[in-house]
Amino acid sequence: MDTIIHWVRKIGASCFFIGYFPFASGTVGSFATIVALWIMKDHFSFMTGPENALQYWWAIVTLTAISFFLCDRGRETFGSDDPKQTVFDEVVGQFITFFMIPLNIRTLVLGFVLFRFYDIVKPFPVYKLEELEGGIGVTMDDVAAGILANVTLMAIIWAYQWVMAYLVIGG
Repeated sequence: MDTIIHWVRKIGASCFFIGYFPFASGTVGSFATIVALWIMKDHFSFMTGPENALQYWWAIVTLTAISFFLCDRGRETFGSDDPKQTVFDEVVGQFITFFMIPLNIRTLVLGFVLFRFYDIVKPFPVYKLEELEGGIGVTMDDVAAGILANVTLMAIIWAYQWVMAYLVIGG
């Protein structure tokens, strides 16, 4: 049981043991992703923002594939099929939330809240994807929650810009 793959899954799926936080480990994992995105915004600007959509898209695809591997075999690694220690899937979903979104403190906070809402409430199709087998099921419900959060965040940004333009023009 203590193979290298086992430990890679344990450390990776828990995001270097963030998943062992005693309560709300998914929220803590999502928050850690927000902090990472905030740092990336300044130090890895070639990856973030709408103008770098292709690089960001490939990062999402890569993270999703890694999540399929890391979150697979949760029962052998952590003792249950979708264990609370597995937070790498939250990283993927939270990352998807900000695809084509300009990163600033307002969008990061709103995106965090929207993703956590969709991930916790699990509206259709989120809850159906959770039924898929292994790491795919563990990851895909967060992918769907991230997509819903992304679309909602884009709509809010669009509505905000429309209202602000209307007010500036003088309606």
